[in-house]
Amino acid sequence: MRSAEVMAGATSSAVHALVVEEPSARTHRLVLRRYVDREWLGREPDLAEREAEVLMILGGTAVASPRLVGVDPDGAASGVPSVLMSWLDGRPCAGPPLRDHLDDFAALLPQVHATAVPTGSEVRAYRPYYTGGIDPREFELVPPPWSARPELWEVAIERYRAWTHPGDGVLLHRDYHPGNVLFVGERLSGLVDWVNASIGPPDLDVGHCRANLTGLLDLEAADRFRDRWLVEAGLDRYDPMADILAVVGLLPTWARWFEGAEGRMEELVGRALTELGRT
Repeated sequence: MRSAEVMAGATSSAVHALVVEEPSARTHRLVLRRYVDREWLGREPDLAEREAEVLMILGGTAVASPRLVGVDPDGAASGVPSVLMSWLDGRPCAGPPLRDHLDDFAALLPQVHATAVPTGSEVRAYRPYYTGGIDPREFELVPPPWSARPELWEVAIERYRAWTHPGDGVLLHRDYHPGNVLFVGERLSGLVDWVNASIGPPDLDVGHCRANLTGLLDLEAADRFRDRWLVEAGLDRYDPMADILAVVGLLPTWARWFEGAEGRMEELVGRALTELGRT
């Protein structure tokens, strides 16, 4: 190995950019993702295996994603469960330029959702955050203390808890947000971080990104992204329940992600409940 450099931006794992040299002097740029969060591994010990399986599925598609090079599922070789994958050029688009790339974010999702998942695959069914495998006493869902409309959040939480998986769906990235989409200049170059990939209704990826766009930008950006996705996907309706699942599921970690965007997020939830009341 010629070099190893810590990559910035990882929040749940240790990620290194590697330059590996063959005996022939040919070099390869790779990425090593090591799952070092013991608490997360305690709940989900198969993290590396899950991401590796999804990367294998994507390897035969046109979706711009890393290609699997190797996996250490139990950490026998690297100390912790790890995935070695190909390098993708680019970096996330941040700040005001995000608004200029909303159509790009929307156009990529139908490609992901069109991916055929082989029969017998162990890609898991979608589940909202903080349900299943996590002690509910640790992450109690209650109306946020800053809200002047706790009754709105009580209804949203009730809806969140009552939601059930429809039993089918498409391949979801599951954590689709601007931080996982890479650009080289103005060109979208790839989508990374596939460990949470799941099977479920396509709207759920849209809702997760809408919550992030509302927090990072505003509701106008979130709506534009949704509307463009509907066009790209050839659909005529978006399920507002996806907004509820996204926002309520992030309540336990609110200060980490959306501090300062409380009013916008509350409006997003209020709009979703209004739409759900009409159906």
